[in-house]
Amino acid sequence: MIKSKIYACMILLLSVLGLVACGGQEDTVEPVAQHPVHVHDGQECDLCGMIINQFPGPKGQLFTRGNNQPLAFCSTRDMFAYALQPEHKHRVQSVFVHDVSTAEWGDMSQAKYIDAKQAYFVIGHNQLGAMGPTLAAFADLGAAEQFVKDHGGEIKRFEDIDQSVLNGMNHMAMDHAHAAHH
Repeated sequence: MIKSKIYACMILLLSVLGLVACGGQEDTVEPVAQHPVHVHDGQECDLCGMIINQFPGPKGQLFTRGNNQPLAFCSTRDMFAYALQPEHKHRVQSVFVHDVSTAEWGDMSQAKYIDAKQAYFVIGHNQLGAMGPTLAAFADLGAAEQFVKDHGGEIKRFEDIDQSVLNGMNHMAMDHAHAAHH
C-alpha cells in the first residue's frame, strides 16, 4: 500500500515536472520568418488612410508580434511614425522599406523591399513622398551617398531614427511650404 502511494506521488511529480518543462519550451520557439508582401492598388495606409500606390517615394511595411500580415504605409515617414509610438514600439518585429535605388521615385510599385534595420536612410533631401518629406532608404551605402550628392540630405541608420528626427522632418515640410508661398 505504501509502495503504491509512493509510485503515485512519483508519477504525479514527474507529470508536473513534465508540464513545467513543456511550458518553458514556448519561450524558445523561433519566430516564423516574415517577408514583405505586394501592396495592391487601392490599399490604404495603416496610419493615415491614404491610398498607398497613388503617391511618390518609398513605402514601408512592418509586422507586429502575433500578426501574419504586415501593416503597410504610404511613406517611410508614416511607417516610422507608427513604429516609434510607445504603444506599438515593443510589438514591432520585422520592418521593411523600399530600396530607392531599385525603382523610379515617382513609381515605387515595383521597388524591392529591404530589411529596414540594415538600410541606410537619407533625410533632408529635396524629394517629396506621400506626406511631404520622407526617408529615402537604400540597401547600399554607395547608392545612399550618390543620392545625397544628387538631392542633398544626410545619411542615418535605423537605430538613429527617433521621434526628434521625425519632428525635424515636420519642420522641413513647413520650411518648404513657407518658401513656396514667397
